[in-house]
Amino acid sequence: MNKLLTAALGAALAVASASAAAADGNGNGNGAFFINAGVGQAQYHVGRTDGLGYALDDKDTAGALRFGYMWHASQAFDLGIEGGYVDLGKVTADYNDGTYVAHADLGATGWMLGINGKYGFASHWYVSARGGWLRSKGDLKASAYDNSTHQGGYLSGNGDGDGWYGGVGVGYDFAPSFSMGLNYDNYHAKAAQDGVSVHGNIGTYMVSAEYRF
Repeated sequence: MNKLLTAALGAALAVASASAAAADGNGNGNGAFFINAGVGQAQYHVGRTDGLGYALDDKDTAGALRFGYMWHASQAFDLGIEGGYVDLGKVTADYNDGTYVAHADLGATGWMLGINGKYGFASHWYVSARGGWLRSKGDLKASAYDNSTHQGGYLSGNGDGDGWYGGVGVGYDFAPSFSMGLNYDNYHAKAAQDGVSVHGNIGTYMVSAEYRF
């Protein structure tokens, strides 16, 4: 699957680059490659724990790395294609009633391929939007111990599936080749293993830095 994603991304970037080069040749516009890195917080939307007897930590550090090509569709609007990788941290749950103790954590990562757009206003400010395909992977680890019998167990597993992502942002161009922004993205992650499928939404707030070349 990683080889397929790499090939698809390479083909998409080649098409985008060729389109931008053709536009340059006709005098209609130009473009640039970019790399964008972001870090912030992820929140897993998995419901509440009221009355269920366990503690849930549904927030964790998240990070994303995107790269691609963007060309000028007009004086104020840029349109591009992107690919990348996102680490969405994990959600953890703990249970302890004095006899039975359990802990579980579920982490999610994913490969992205999509499109993005940026609209400039007020000199150096811009708003942005993005969305596309997400190939997500979920990793589950769980352990339990019974104090009355002094017995315990441990399990782990992982699965992957096709989902989607989308988001918006606002930022500032400090130079023609460098900008920083604040972004909100929602990742609809899916994972399937042995015929069992799970899915959920994970929202992220990230501060990002982008370099264009």
